[in-house]
Amino acid sequence: MCCNSFRILIMFLFTFASFALNIAMPNIPVIVWYFGSINLFSFILFGIDKLNSTKERKRVPELSFHFFSLIGGVLGLLLGVVLFRHKLNNKYFLFIQLGILILWIVALYLIFQNIGTLIAWSKSISG
Repeated sequence: MCCNSFRILIMFLFTFASFALNIAMPNIPVIVWYFGSINLFSFILFGIDKLNSTKERKRVPELSFHFFSLIGGVLGLLLGVVLFRHKLNNKYFLFIQLGILILWIVALYLIFQNIGTLIAWSKSISG
């Protein structure tokens, strides 16, 4: 993961793939495809970093982990931390990931708390 534009490109690819999968299987919402794929990607990326750390190869930058966690892959990343037992001693990394997890929990709480208002708003703007 060399640069921000590459990370953003991957994010858009996951988004477009989610819409394509939704067309193929319309009974599964786009959001489920997106979060499932981004969490799986984050988990695999974390496993690759663990493998690279044991073989002393080029590592995945922590900024990439934070980015993919922030755009929805926080659960996959935290599962990777636990299963691969990787970056457990890096308190700064874990602190940021905990903050991102709290941010997602608060955002989901607010969305579910106001789902009726959001639905009414989306119907009013769509015509």
